[in-house]
Amino acid sequence: MNRVFAGFVLVALAALALAATAPAARLADNQRLTFEGTGAHVWNTKGGDSPHDRNNRALYMRVIDPNAGQYVAAYSKRSLNIATDAEAVTNLSFEYKRTRHVGAGAPRISVEFQNGDVAYLSAFYCDHSMAVTGGVWGRADFTRFQNNCAFYVLGETAGPGGLPYAADGTRTAWEVYTDAHPDQIVERAYYVADETGQYRIDRLSLGAGVMYTAGNQRGKVCTTEASC
Repeated sequence: MNRVFAGFVLVALAALALAATAPAARLADNQRLTFEGTGAHVWNTKGGDSPHDRNNRALYMRVIDPNAGQYVAAYSKRSLNIATDAEAVTNLSFEYKRTRHVGAGAPRISVEFQNGDVAYLSAFYCDHSMAVTGGVWGRADFTRFQNNCAFYVLGETAGPGGLPYAADGTRTAWEVYTDAHPDQIVERAYYVADETGQYRIDRLSLGAGVMYTAGNQRGKVCTTEASC
């Protein structure tokens, strides 16, 4: 395929409650979400919304034939120019409808490091069901969840024996990785859907300081890990 890109404590609950009531704002031009690939994609009000916001909009995507090169990738100018020490990167997360496609490889966030390694942050390995939705929606938060969350890396810093980097009860999966490789620098991050199926995504954050909640340029600024 030819591509440009190869449970919470009370404080956290309070932050989520605040996020649910805050209206989506217009984001800076360099944070506009841009798409590539021949798969379908549209923000709409059909099919439900994450319970953590109240705008009734989520991002729908469809991939029919990845064997023919079909996929959807999403990114911003800012997320393609992160250029930051990996240990300082926050808010690599998204929410997704679990009754749509959730496969081993997609939906995911791909993170490219300066040394050429790539981390694959797939919802399948960080699947936290939202009880309030009866398990219909889930959240994958690789920089916040300290349990039941993992990701794979391809390259020099791949896990021993090909195993994933996993949250250990006190550290997130991302912290486990960056503690093991403190010199890593994140160059860019982008969302990918490249397995056959329909996807519904919301509250997407690519580690570049914003979260998309209502459109390609509608969301909120992420000043801290807890804020998004």
